[in-house]
Amino acid sequence: GAVRSVRGDRSGPPPEGEQAGVDEFWLLAQELRSAREQAQTTLVRLALPAAPTDSDRKVEVFVNLARRLQSLVHREISLLDGLEDTVEDPDLLKELFHVDHLATRIRRHAENLAVLGGAASRRQWTRPIDLSEVLRSSVAEVEQYTRVKVVPPAGGTVRGHAVADVVHLLAELVENATVFSAPDTDVVVRAERVTAGIAVEVEDRGLGMPAEEQHRMNTLLADPDQVSVRHLLADGRIGLFVVSALARRHGIAVELKSNIYGGVLAVLVLPQGLLGAEAPGAADAAGGSRATSWGTV
Repeated sequence: GAVRSVRGDRSGPPPEGEQAGVDEFWLLAQELRSAREQAQTTLVRLALPAAPTDSDRKVEVFVNLARRLQSLVHREISLLDGLEDTVEDPDLLKELFHVDHLATRIRRHAENLAVLGGAASRRQWTRPIDLSEVLRSSVAEVEQYTRVKVVPPAGGTVRGHAVADVVHLLAELVENATVFSAPDTDVVVRAERVTAGIAVEVEDRGLGMPAEEQHRMNTLLADPDQVSVRHLLADGRIGLFVVSALARRHGIAVELKSNIYGGVLAVLVLPQGLLGAEAPGAADAAGGSRATSWGTV
């Protein structure tokens, strides 16, 4: 019942007699479909040349669309969390986790739109979150998460106000590393304390990046204003712009380098101001929700 309504592509209402929970999923599916169509139409329009007077209106469209998508996906994740707590069938539970993971990825892409519009994340935590939890949460938002190996860090926490953005930023870097490397290779994420704060490295063994392209990407990472968002939308590559915008928001330094394997090493440094005291527990999210990207706000 419930899982079929999530996985299926029904265009009509659910059959009579099904549970109320299924009706809720069906209604949510209709809203998500409508939001998706609106998003596709809006992105096409935003990628087209426009007069300078349209800039403010377009930013408002970005933010409003992103907020609507985020709200819908948060509802979906909450419904899925409730089902995961009640379902005992292992095969059914596995399917639910797959849908949950997909919803988490959709949420990140919705948040990308909000970042493009200059909006801040609505996901907030009231206490510092353990760095190992932050790293795991970022990997959980990536499609090919099974390829990512996280080296457990030796302590460290991230202040609650920055957790969502750091998870988002790292997820974009990890996603890039998996997309631009062979599917039979690993992507390694590790962190260590340095004089400036905590350095996090995302390393792949992919095809590398030409020096000129690497310089252009590092210029973008240093200053997102150097690149036209419209051009990025037209190319379909907004990930590093999002990384740059989030990094600038929190004073995080990010740089791409070539590694000895011929791949790319992405290095980011979390400044001392983003680091907090040791977290008393992993479930310190505001409102008692889980301190991971899988949870709710």
